[in-house]
Amino acid sequence: MKRKIGIIFCAVCVFALIFGGCRSKKKEDNSAKKGTAVYYTNENGTRLISVNKDVKLKDDAQENVGILLNEMKKVSKDEDYQSVIPEGIVVNSAEVNNNIVMLDFSTGYSKLDNNEDLICQAGIVYTLTQIDNISYVSFSVSGKTMLDTDGKAIGALGRDSFVFGELPMEEEE
Repeated sequence: MKRKIGIIFCAVCVFALIFGGCRSKKKEDNSAKKGTAVYYTNENGTRLISVNKDVKLKDDAQENVGILLNEMKKVSKDEDYQSVIPEGIVVNSAEVNNNIVMLDFSTGYSKLDNNEDLICQAGIVYTLTQIDNISYVSFSVSGKTMLDTDGKAIGALGRDSFVFGELPMEEEE
């Protein structure tokens, strides 16, 4: 009987030692990644870069859209990234309706090539959909619905509109 108890006790100790070291890995310490991710492009305009910034957001979604769009335009000359909204492109208006931001650009937006267009849209969508109650962004140029290469309206885009892995992205360290 004592022998059985001894064996059981040893087995419990062995399991405790083995499984005591098998805890799930802690998720990354998010304290280093606090802030709001604002998306930019690399210097060549070919990849998205996420930069965490300490942006003071408000309780109003409409106000937050303006704050983040302005933040996306702020890039100092010595940075290794640039705004996803190319120079010369003006945001005519940004209206929040339900969970959709309706963004209207100046006519200069039509001159962007397909890659610039994709990077710009993805960066804006990824930045603005962090705002509470914002899930989609709808794009237009001078009041006209934006069309894809086949001439079809692109509609409202969300984070899931961009295929992960096909969207060139990197994180700023």
